[in-house]
Amino acid sequence: MSSVCAVPIKGTSMRIVQLDVCGNPVTGASSHVIVAAFSQVAMAPQYEDGTEFFEKTADGLICVNQKDPPILKRMALTVDLCSVDPDMTPYVLSARELVTSGPVSGYGFGLSEGPSTAHYSMEVWQRVAGAGACSAGGIQQYIYNAWPHCYNTQVGSYNISNDKSTMQFICDTAAAGPLWLDGPGTGTSYLPATGTTSALTTEHWLWNITTTTPPVPSCGSALLT
Repeated sequence: MSSVCAVPIKGTSMRIVQLDVCGNPVTGASSHVIVAAFSQVAMAPQYEDGTEFFEKTADGLICVNQKDPPILKRMALTVDLCSVDPDMTPYVLSARELVTSGPVSGYGFGLSEGPSTAHYSMEVWQRVAGAGACSAGGIQQYIYNAWPHCYNTQVGSYNISNDKSTMQFICDTAAAGPLWLDGPGTGTSYLPATGTTSALTTEHWLWNITTTTPPVPSCGSALLT
């Protein structure tokens, strides 16, 4: 079997899509899609250690020496944003957006005590380095990363000093909702459509080489259709 190999480098953009509590994309007038610039996305897999079985004989020799494989539970994502979009904060931080009636609506946010209720998917695009930067047909290639269901968001550190302040949030992942399909919404797929739907109900991280151009970061949210 042949495959396509690529060397990921840097990061171009990040897309946040509002989900319901079941992990399904919210569409229509109440939906929100934010394409943001970011400084870093760090992923830390969370494993449950496998059960170890070890027992000696009465003579002190090994009788049983076996360990079950570790079990992947979820990913923990830490995201550093290089700019803050107030439209993003209700759907990621469970914050209250500070709005006005002018042509520009969102100017800030307010964060209250209590549990996070936000559910969203996060997609991140990278460039491809070296000889594999373009496909055999001469089209530029990208690496598409998707975490189809993010929740349990926490606000990370925010430092105010003689330097740029970076907004940080931390979240857990879950498997995709049944309607996430090969990507959220119509005309936004960066995954092969065949055979993905059933597998997505168990997958927390998707990684794919694509020639579809990623969205461009901008301020404010858009609707998902």
